[in-house]
Amino acid sequence: MMKMLLLGIICTLLATTSAEFCYSDVEGACNPPKGQTSQTSTLINEASRSDCNATYGSMDQLIVDLQTYANHHIHISFQFLLMSTYFGNYEANRDGFKALYRKLSDDAWEKGIDIIKYITKRGGTMNFNEMPHTNLGPKGMHVVEQNEIHSLAKALDFEKFLANEGLRIHSRAENHKDGAIAHYLEEKFMESQTQTVRSLSGHITDLKNMLNGRDGAVAVYLFDEYLKKSM
Repeated sequence: MMKMLLLGIICTLLATTSAEFCYSDVEGACNPPKGQTSQTSTLINEASRSDCNATYGSMDQLIVDLQTYANHHIHISFQFLLMSTYFGNYEANRDGFKALYRKLSDDAWEKGIDIIKYITKRGGTMNFNEMPHTNLGPKGMHVVEQNEIHSLAKALDFEKFLANEGLRIHSRAENHKDGAIAHYLEEKFMESQTQTVRSLSGHITDLKNMLNGRDGAVAVYLFDEYLKKSM
């Protein structure tokens, strides 16, 4: 008697909770109530519900952050590409700076694409119109013609902005208890961003010290040669 009672309670619980899952939606479409016909269109509509996709965890709460983060990377990638083109022209002729900014551009582009792939892997879709408000980005987001040390400062601002955004989204993922998104950000972004920020800040310090000498033009030339060999 006790076993039958327990079985009845379990069946009731299963019937209640199954309504939250994709299976119950599809099951309802395939096996309609008596007197109704199963239709393919109904099945498609039922299967397209939120429970019948790859979304899980806190993806719904974090997808806008990830979309914006991807757009940040793509936008900054183009800014670095403009900087690379500027220093690669016949007037500036700084092949080291050209190579540095091309590398940073490629890296930002690849990371942006990787975020888009992760969004789709988690059942979301990419929204390229999900751009930040103006107060979210580093001031002077668009690059103009700059000298070498000012361009390094701008590059450092870009990278620190991306690093801080990554930390912010990581913190939100932890608050929403989505360890998968937090781990993804740690593995794909945090270590490399730390290294890039450290490298650029070191470049600025080195070039500043070199410019304190008598001939600034020679200092910039030597530093550009160093960059060219290290890329």
